[in-house]
Amino acid sequence: MTQLGESNTFTGDDAEAERRIGTPLFERTTRKVAATVTGNEVALYAAHAVRSFDSALTRISGFVTGSSGQVRIACLPSLAATGLPEVVHTFRREFPEVELVIRDAPQDQVVPMVADGTVDIGLVAFTGSLPADLAVKPFLSDPFVAIVPRDHGFAARASVRWEDFHGEEFVGFNSVTSIAPMVRRALLQVGAETKEVQTADTIPAVGGMVAAGMGITAVPRLVVPLMNFNDLVSVPITPTIERKLVLTYLAEAPLPRPVSNFKQRLLAAATD
Repeated sequence: MTQLGESNTFTGDDAEAERRIGTPLFERTTRKVAATVTGNEVALYAAHAVRSFDSALTRISGFVTGSSGQVRIACLPSLAATGLPEVVHTFRREFPEVELVIRDAPQDQVVPMVADGTVDIGLVAFTGSLPADLAVKPFLSDPFVAIVPRDHGFAARASVRWEDFHGEEFVGFNSVTSIAPMVRRALLQVGAETKEVQTADTIPAVGGMVAAGMGITAVPRLVVPLMNFNDLVSVPITPTIERKLVLTYLAEAPLPRPVSNFKQRLLAAATD
């Protein structure tokens, strides 16, 4: 269709448009061809269709190049608070049109979300095995430290041994976390038996109980900032035992470009 308005030109496309719509789009005289009221209305719809098509092409192009789209991430709460924010900040400055959806959850929830495609990327602790259909990339190593009240005997020491936990009143984590099995295994290896006075699901809850004087605990170093209590001290534990944090995603499904871009920046940040 020609641009609607005054013109001396009438094309076959114009005639076809009028035939399909069922009403004249132009008033024609020997001197000029001008748009009818219906013709002007059709021109508005046509312009909107062109703009919508151009916008769709722009969005598709952005998705292909990675400059727009969505990245869905699930991760442990400690990573959501300490290992992820800087990467998110720099990525959003580089790709402001990409939407980042971040969900923090316990280990036993993150892995299924990756496996069933609810999220694109998971950041979890490697506890020995993950579903076979998930790809795994090393991300961070997170050494364990003791968390004790400031007036506890461990607080003034440069380090403690796992054997030193024997007989201590201890605040532990429930089994839904990635922390509990690693602590139990470390203590068992050296024959240390603690007096577990209480367990909890969350890092702030365990930290609060330790700050209240109920006992001591052991946590990966990355979670320490989540125990925001002034009367707590962290002390390195020897020999060093590290929680291995990994990046995981569906192995067989090709990652969309925005997701691939974010994955690359996560891995680059882990090696800095």
